[in-house]
Amino acid sequence: MGSFRLADIHVAIGPGDCHVIVGPTGSGKTFLLETLIGLRPMEAGTIRIHGQDVTGLPPNQRQISYVPQDICLFPTLTVRQNIQFGLDLRPRFDSQDLAFVGRLVDFLRLSAILDRYPRNLSGGERQRVALARALATKPALLVLDEPFSAIDHSLREEIRRMIKDLLEEFKTTTLIVTHDLDEAFFLGDRISIILGGRIVQSGPRDEMYYHPKSLPAAEFLGIRNLFAGRVEQLAQHEITISSPDLERTFTVPCRCAHKRFTAGQAIRFGIRSEAVHILRHQPTPEDSRLVFGARVRRVFVRGTMHTLIVELGTPRPVTVEIDLHDAAMRKLGVTLGAALQVSLNPRHIFLLPEPA
Repeated sequence: MGSFRLADIHVAIGPGDCHVIVGPTGSGKTFLLETLIGLRPMEAGTIRIHGQDVTGLPPNQRQISYVPQDICLFPTLTVRQNIQFGLDLRPRFDSQDLAFVGRLVDFLRLSAILDRYPRNLSGGERQRVALARALATKPALLVLDEPFSAIDHSLREEIRRMIKDLLEEFKTTTLIVTHDLDEAFFLGDRISIILGGRIVQSGPRDEMYYHPKSLPAAEFLGIRNLFAGRVEQLAQHEITISSPDLERTFTVPCRCAHKRFTAGQAIRFGIRSEAVHILRHQPTPEDSRLVFGARVRRVFVRGTMHTLIVELGTPRPVTVEIDLHDAAMRKLGVTLGAALQVSLNPRHIFLLPEPA
């Protein structure tokens, strides 16, 4: 596609796992997906499914089922015929195949609409039919491209839960591409972040959420509490950091710190907004948390969640973002302009190398 290229792509999906590739528009998600299913040629590299090299095979021989972003059902076929379309293309199929389709139909609550045509279906029904059709052939890999983009917001949570239950019930190995972080962390067992045609980080869901490994990954994840720091001292499982932004020196737990960082190295460190706490009482002298006086400068309301922008009482102006539920806001009595004590727990701080 013009001069766009994918580079340094390595994604491994375990049997029965759901792997989500998440990235902004134009990052290469759909390009990668189309390469995987055989719609785009590869200049280098291999694609293996169950150990078999399928790089040179046409799409219909890769054992991949694909549900595109814009749901495409055959308009002249009924729901039943759409679901069984892949089976009907085979030279033969047996009663076990039909029994499996019956399980899908029951699980996806499609029994009452099997004789309808696509023009008479709602958006949610069309999505369920497309999923049943994709799974009916028992593919080695199910691929979903932005599965919720064409669904009304009111239906997204229902369909999202249904897909998660479906994948767990049928143990289907799945790859999903999306730009939506909520979808990625809800559905994915493992997650990869793609930026500019490169996978910048892959890992288990919790590791990706709490421990991004690079500044671009942290920024894409929406983490705004990022500060400059310097490595002062290294031990096997902890690292001492000085921060000119916070004007503090503190120790952070860090597995294999001596392998990732060196003494004197400039770094960034960060903490998620929901991990910044507002204290109701003065900390004890033994408290290991970083505690600062602060004042609330802005309050943004998102339904039952509130995002506070607070200014720390440090010599140089530093702002921190805090996410609080509405109930916590009321309990703590937080208002615009209020003075607070906020804490940054070192156990929730992650460390990043300074970009070159």
